[in-house]
Amino acid sequence: MNIKIEGNPGTGNTFNEVHIGFVENYVPNATTVINNHYGDSRKTKPTPDKETSKADILVRRDEIMQYVGNLKQYVAKDWKNRYESIWASILDIVEVAAVIFEPGKQKDTTFNRNLVANIIYIMCRFGIITETNATKLTEALEDNKDHPVRAQLGKAPEDKDLKRKIESLISNS
Repeated sequence: MNIKIEGNPGTGNTFNEVHIGFVENYVPNATTVINNHYGDSRKTKPTPDKETSKADILVRRDEIMQYVGNLKQYVAKDWKNRYESIWASILDIVEVAAVIFEPGKQKDTTFNRNLVANIIYIMCRFGIITETNATKLTEALEDNKDHPVRAQLGKAPEDKDLKRKIESLISNS
């Protein structure tokens, strides 16, 4: 087969001669579409009704309070009588509530354990929690000193606005 070009083809154009025995559809300029059939794609969550989500939030709130209650032995004497109420106030902050009740990709939890650990770090800085050793705090929280939450006990939340609101609430308490 000879390619016969009539007229000026322009510059930079290429012409290919393709010899294929049988082709159902030949689409040389088609973009590649990748269909994921192996379960790696993100599954969509069904949208829960409002009553279910409120019930879930109440359950998760109780779980957070039980979780941070494991640190009562390390709470400063001045804060012992208001430790739980300060946590309740922190959980009522709109920006905190928007992210703390969803675990994301964290395993074996129903709430954002990393954010809880970041808040504990802030409490350590303000002297509410006297123990600052992340290993001891991790042992008290998880009964395992090598748990991944240990790394989060050494840093503040990445969201600066969230951090500022938590610090402001603690300062005014």
